[in-house]
Amino acid sequence: MATSLDKFANRKPAWDTPLIVESHLNGERTKAMNPNTPRTYDEVVEDALRCWDAGSCAIHTHNTNFNLHGEEAAKDYHPVYDEVLRQRPDLTWYPTTCNRELLDEYEFGTEHSGFLHKSHNVNISCIDTGINLFAFDVNEKGHIEGREYGWNYKQVAGQLDQALANKMSIIWGVYEPGQLRLAMHYINRGMSTAGSFVDFYLIGPYALTSTKPIGTSGMEPTRESLYYYLDMMEQLNQTGKTPNWCISIWGEGDRDTRDIIKRTIELGGHVKTGLELFYDPARNPTNLELLQEVQAIAREVGRPLATQQQAREIYGIAEQSARGYKPA
Repeated sequence: MATSLDKFANRKPAWDTPLIVESHLNGERTKAMNPNTPRTYDEVVEDALRCWDAGSCAIHTHNTNFNLHGEEAAKDYHPVYDEVLRQRPDLTWYPTTCNRELLDEYEFGTEHSGFLHKSHNVNISCIDTGINLFAFDVNEKGHIEGREYGWNYKQVAGQLDQALANKMSIIWGVYEPGQLRLAMHYINRGMSTAGSFVDFYLIGPYALTSTKPIGTSGMEPTRESLYYYLDMMEQLNQTGKTPNWCISIWGEGDRDTRDIIKRTIELGGHVKTGLELFYDPARNPTNLELLQEVQAIAREVGRPLATQQQAREIYGIAEQSARGYKPA
C-alpha cells in the first residue's frame, strides 16, 4: 500500500544549494569514551582550526563547564575563541546551551550567546524545542538513570526573542517528531530568521550520552525516519518554501550510517558531524576524519561542497559576519 513517504523514497537527487557540513567538536562525551575528543582549551583550538581549514562550514563547541550560564558561560569560551579568531577572524562558530536545572525562572539558557554575539561574532543560535531524557546507565534494579535536558515554552520564547533581536540564524533542534511542531509554529509565523535550519536528530542505541546501548529518545538513523521527518515538515509548512534542513546522527555505535548521509545529501539536506555526536565503543575517529567522511560522500553523490562564504550566505549571516572579530 502506498504511503506519503513513498515520494521521498522515489525522489531523484536534487538540491538548491551546495552542501554545508558542520563540525561539532565536543559535548557530553569524554576522553574515556574517545581519546580524540578535544577537552582542554588548547585541544579545542587545534581541532577547530584543523576542521575549518579542511572546509568545515561552521564550528560548534561546548565550553569546559555545562553548569555555567550567562556571562560566566560566555567568558569560559574566550580562551578558545580569542585564539581561534585571532588566527581565523572569519571563522563561523556557535556555542551550546547550558544546564537548565540551574536556571532561575527569569533565565532562558542562551544568554551567553548574546554576550558572544557582541564580543566574538557569534551569529548562529541553537534552539532546542522541548524536554528530553538523556540516559547514562542502568542501575541494579534495571532502571535507566540519567537526566532531563531541554527547554519549556517560556525558555524557548526567550531564546528566540534574543536570536531575532540580534538577527542570528537559528538551528531548530528537533530531538523528537513532536518537537517539529513547535519549530514550525514559529517558522510559519515568520518568527525565524531567513537562513535558519531545522535539525533532525537521528539517534542510535547509545543516544547522546551513554556508553551502553540504552538510549530511549529520538528516531532511528534510517531512511524511513528521515522520510517521516520530511513528510511531517512538508505537511506542517505554510510558508510556501521548504526550510533549510540538516541531520545530526547521534550514538550510532557500529551501524553504517553512510546510506542515510548519502540520501540526505541527495535530497538537498545538510549534515552535522563530529565527536559531540559520534559514539562507537569499538572505533575512535577524529573530528577531521568524520568531516572528511561526509565530504567524500558528497563528492560521490556529485553535490558541490559549500565554501565558507557560501555557507554564510545560506545561513543568512553574511552581512553581520563581515564585521569580523575585533579583539577587546
